[in-house]
Amino acid sequence: METTFVGRHAEIAQVVRLMRGSRLVTLTGLGGVGKTRLAGRVAEEVAADFPDGLWLVDLADLTDPYLLAETVAGGMGLADQPARPQEEALAEWLGSRRSLLVLDTCEHLVEAVASLVDTLLRRAPNLRVLATGRQPLGVSGEHIHLVPPLPAEDAVALLLDRAGPAAGADGVAELCAGLDGIPLAIELAAVRLRAMPPALLTRRLDDRYHLLTGGGGPVRHESLRAAMGWSHELCTPAERLLWARLSVFAADFDLEAAERVCAGGPLPAGLVLEALSGLVDKSLVQREEHSTGVRLRMLDTVREFGAEWLLRLGETGAVQGRHRDHYLRLARRCAVQWPGRQVEWYGRIRAERRNLRRAFELCLADPERSRAALGLAGTLWFLWICCGMLREGRHCLETALRRDTGPSPERIRALWVCAWVAALQGDLGAARERLDRCRAEDAEGSAAGYVAQVEGLISLTRRDHLRAVELLEEAMAWHMAKGEVLSGLLPCYTLTALGLLAAGRPEETAETLSEGQALCEAHGEEWSSAQMEYVSAWAEHVKDSASGALRHARTALAAARLFEDPLLSVACVEMIAWAAVAGGAARRGARLLGAAQAVRDSSGLARSGAPIPVPVRERAVTHAVKALGGGEFDTLFAEGQGFDLGIAVKYALGEKIS
Repeated sequence: METTFVGRHAEIAQVVRLMRGSRLVTLTGLGGVGKTRLAGRVAEEVAADFPDGLWLVDLADLTDPYLLAETVAGGMGLADQPARPQEEALAEWLGSRRSLLVLDTCEHLVEAVASLVDTLLRRAPNLRVLATGRQPLGVSGEHIHLVPPLPAEDAVALLLDRAGPAAGADGVAELCAGLDGIPLAIELAAVRLRAMPPALLTRRLDDRYHLLTGGGGPVRHESLRAAMGWSHELCTPAERLLWARLSVFAADFDLEAAERVCAGGPLPAGLVLEALSGLVDKSLVQREEHSTGVRLRMLDTVREFGAEWLLRLGETGAVQGRHRDHYLRLARRCAVQWPGRQVEWYGRIRAERRNLRRAFELCLADPERSRAALGLAGTLWFLWICCGMLREGRHCLETALRRDTGPSPERIRALWVCAWVAALQGDLGAARERLDRCRAEDAEGSAAGYVAQVEGLISLTRRDHLRAVELLEEAMAWHMAKGEVLSGLLPCYTLTALGLLAAGRPEETAETLSEGQALCEAHGEEWSSAQMEYVSAWAEHVKDSASGALRHARTALAAARLFEDPLLSVACVEMIAWAAVAGGAARRGARLLGAAQAVRDSSGLARSGAPIPVPVRERAVTHAVKALGGGEFDTLFAEGQGFDLGIAVKYALGEKIS
């Protein structure tokens, strides 16, 4: 039964433009993604452009490439001419006719189809060809359009169209996301919705290949497994093995990771790139440009099929082990190279977050690797603290500390890092408890400087400024002697300057900041430099210099954006809000205050969980209300609460926002 065509309006228009400007267009994409339906819909749109004929030839059931020309001729209604090659007869018959030939499902006959199409296009100047397949034809002049999964809105519309009232409304969007927006999977799921609600079906998607069957239509589309199996048969042995091994990645990955994790046995490292290119050509792996370079990824539907094969091959444990070890090495390498390459490494580590989580989980799953989990959680201190991932860092650290309770350098490090994170979250009791444990277990005092450093942070947060400065100067001396610059000495410079300023000692503050910034420059340290810029902004705020505070706060905010650090970003936005109000732009300041509060609420940031002076925000609010009146302030504050962090930062920096 013919069904309605749902969605892809912009994509149809795009392919129609391609057809009108190119003689050969190939729609490629994953099995079941909707290439055939899209080709048919495009053909309908352009039919009037081809008055001499439009033919759609389905090649799915053809297995012998020798019979390709005869099959195409038959699909066009032409009689067989045994006295001459059918390919020549086709080209002669097409001649100068303005016609369109749609060749559907070419992937298993790529070389033969490419040869035939090349001949026909050269000898029939007014012919255009629209082909579909899981990989390009490779013919000169071919324009390739990768058919992606349906966007969320279209996926939901398709499911509701196919399932009807059985779908309901609750949980439909989540189900479509779990199905990767693949039309075949959505249509098969629509059948299942007659017996179970969307939420239950979503929970069962870890067994999607047994669940999504019975769709009718071509054999290769009778089930999700059949669609993936068809793609699997088209792969070379090396591509099949790589497909299985790539399933251990939790998300996108780079070429280095693929070679490190997947090479071995019948797939040497030198063949990984070739096999990977084949999987990209067959639309099984997607290639994406990223700020850190080219990234590759599989949809969950493809990944789970590969995971089944990996299990059958008996390689799951071994390949997971290589994945775990690769990301443990990557984290250590990042920690070593963090000086001077912070933004670069931040981007790369952030891109690998899900793979790092998988490595952490694999460590926890193996009792003999629990110490490695501790080591990973502690090594990534800069990710938790510098890059605004406090909640995730706290969870990893606490989990690893509970799992491995034996004495070790890794445990000592995890304890003081956990205390640091807890203090930044405003959980001072937990921070104190972790420090006490660290001190008790660190008989040799190997972390004494870090204990004093976090103690100073706690004192600063409690507004005990003199005690904070005393502790931080003690920590600075220890770090200087040990050469612990990035995680120790430079953060102490920032906190000491903040404490000195709060204690009313501006000259010493300026001297400390000057020394600290010189060290930052010498070590290529951008995050601590941004923190010190914020302290400089506060120093200008203390002097009631709105212009000075604005200059330093914007410099700090621009750097904080590079690390997506919400804690520093919010502090800077609030400082800029004060500067705006003090400079006569109270309306702008009120919006910024609302945006800062929204980010605090959504990110779980404590009001005073970090050594950020609350009076900046309070003064800005007081002065803005006085300038605007309570009603107008509330209205503008509410407008600002509609900003996300990215928009808030742009607005604070004076950049154009849409």
